[in-house]
Parts: sequence; structure tokens; C-alpha cells
Amino acid sequence: MKAYIQAKSKKSLNERLCFNEDVQAVLYGFTTTYLSIHELPKGCVISIFEKYVNGSPYAKAYGIWDGTKVK
Repeated sequence: MKAYIQAKSKKSLNERLCFNEDVQAVLYGFTTTYLSIHELPKGCVISIFEKYVNGSPYAKAYGIWDGTKVK
């Protein structure tokens, strides 16, 4: 599973998670699904993007979601 999250960097995303912000993840497939980052399964690939190119998110950083560490 691959989720896209709009953020400036991994650091800024981790800071938002430390402050308990509700971060939304977008799953693209046959339909577009919006989930809270805390609803993602452990091991999900997270693509961090800042802008859209031709209507699709342009990922610039990747990470693996670990729900226990919240990072």
C-alpha cells in the first residue's frame, strides 16, 4: 500500500505528528481515499509531496510508516 502526504519534508511531517496534528493521507487507486495517518497499516509506504505535476502528486521523499513509533 502506498499513501501520499503533503508536507515540506520528513522532518516537518514528524514535527506535525509530535504536536498531535491530524495528518491526512491520500490513497490513489480506482477511487481516491482519504485516511488519517493513524489509520494506515504498519509497513505502508508513505510518499511525501509538496506539489502536483499534471494533476498527480510529485513525491520527493519516501518512508515506511511504523504506527508504534508514530514516525
